[in-house]
Amino acid sequence: MPRLKHLVYTALALLSIFFLSSYLSTPPPLSAGPEKPSEKKAGTAERLAHVVLTNQEEADVKQDVPPVKKPLEPRPKVKAPIEKPAAQKPIGKPSAEKSGNPGITGKQVYPFPLFLTEDRGDADEKMMDLVREMMAHAWDGYVKHASGADELLTNSHRPFNWYPPYSLLSTPVDSLDTLHIMGLTSRFEDAKKMVLQNLDFDIDTSVSLFETNIRVMGGLLSAWELDGDKRFLDLAEDLAERFNHAFDTPSGLPINSLNLKTRKSEPSNDAVQMAGLAEIGTLQLELQFLADVTDNLVYSAKALKAYDILHSAVLPFPGLYPTKWPVEKVPDIKTPMQEKYSVGAEADSFYEYLLKMWLSTGETKWRDMYDQSAEVIKEHMVQYDGKNAYIPDATSTSAGFSQKSSFHHLSCFAGGMFATGALTSRRNGWASFLDIGTRITQTCWDSYARTKSGLGPEEIYPKDLAPQDMRYQLRPETIESIFYMHRFTHDPIYREMGKAFVASLNKHCRSEAGFGGLRNVLSPNQGVNDLQQSFFLAETLKYAYLLFTDDDTIPLEAYVFNTEAHPVSMRGWGKRKDIPRGRKSQAD
Repeated sequence: MPRLKHLVYTALALLSIFFLSSYLSTPPPLSAGPEKPSEKKAGTAERLAHVVLTNQEEADVKQDVPPVKKPLEPRPKVKAPIEKPAAQKPIGKPSAEKSGNPGITGKQVYPFPLFLTEDRGDADEKMMDLVREMMAHAWDGYVKHASGADELLTNSHRPFNWYPPYSLLSTPVDSLDTLHIMGLTSRFEDAKKMVLQNLDFDIDTSVSLFETNIRVMGGLLSAWELDGDKRFLDLAEDLAERFNHAFDTPSGLPINSLNLKTRKSEPSNDAVQMAGLAEIGTLQLELQFLADVTDNLVYSAKALKAYDILHSAVLPFPGLYPTKWPVEKVPDIKTPMQEKYSVGAEADSFYEYLLKMWLSTGETKWRDMYDQSAEVIKEHMVQYDGKNAYIPDATSTSAGFSQKSSFHHLSCFAGGMFATGALTSRRNGWASFLDIGTRITQTCWDSYARTKSGLGPEEIYPKDLAPQDMRYQLRPETIESIFYMHRFTHDPIYREMGKAFVASLNKHCRSEAGFGGLRNVLSPNQGVNDLQQSFFLAETLKYAYLLFTDDDTIPLEAYVFNTEAHPVSMRGWGKRKDIPRGRKSQAD
């Protein structure tokens, strides 16, 4: 008997050693941190397995040097959700249509020429539910503590208005389409009721033309696109009529400060009244959509004329536009001395809208302007530091460009822009632009992965991606580019980035009332800022959600997002279904 016991114990010990060694040799589960990207995903050609390529295009891609990918840092554990909303079917997929058109994707027929394969990707329902719950939490906190105001002071549990005592209902208007797309139906109906009953533009105060357009105009148009209630369109028309008066300047360029009640621009006290490039060039997408669906060119005529005014100026670097322009008289020639250039603050969405105007209308003049700008940005603005690619602000002098030693988080949207521009045209060295977009996206993500919080700083030094400005302000630009890159490639590395991002938001930015930006990404225990920006609900959470849906939820072949992430249909789809692509938007 003792011998038998000895044999049993020996066998059990050997089995224990076997199972322990097997366990230790097994990779950790996904929740412990993302795995290293597969080697077969490293090259540009392999990453484009999802994209339809001709033989010549394949040859073009193979000439590119693939970017080096850095393995992701282990992501923090997700904090348990406070409340999970009732399961609801997501809204936002277009209905199936039948056609013999070559632009068929599965059962869908989209207006934009097919540039992705019929593989529309798989939805990650678990992550969609998690982001949906975050949106519900942010919205519920606003309703509880700041209903009727522009935004929520998260820590103070109080309302905040940008133009006191008035409110433009920035959070409800910005949230409408996100709630609709996520299928948060009861909350969407509450936001809709709040907007339709209370939004009033007849307020005797000056507002930012730029911000009011991207948030309020964009939000109303997108809500009408998705929901169909004409009262949203009526409000948009009321606002557009007021906007028209901002262009009543000697040059035809708009002044950004507009009194909505008097319909008069209110110049600053500066000796020379200047307008920012983004303020001039981030109106056209929304106003052209409105002109199309109402068949009223008055809404877009002045905004499109502003594009022509800028394009006709003789520039030191054709296609690269200075960030400031005089509204009294545009000089025939912009001299290079002390002009500032940027793809970040004051300029970013100008270039974005050139591309999206072409995508949404099919008018080649906008694509030509974008291509010219993309080329000169690549030549003069894009910088490299090892594997990192970034776009710092610059000032031109007689000696050439003097570029800042850091780049801004706002410029991280350019990853998605360059990739979109490359894949929707595929000409003029398109593969090099795809590589730039890929590398900018990776660089911006690495600036997140290297911080203790897992969130990216406001401004970054490129060499080691150390923060120059420690704040994270709930910004969407990096997750925006990650969303686009995943739609284009289906590379799982991008969803791993998204999972880490969402976990960091929940761990470090979430509070009882909502979400706030971090004061210090390197020291998250310093707490969060006392403001839940409306763009967090409009952009950051929307892009995070769409990263985990299939490609037919707000398909990129049928919709374009304005710079606040409000989707509107392209010509040939949705509310623009009967408008032919390529039709001129301006009278000759």
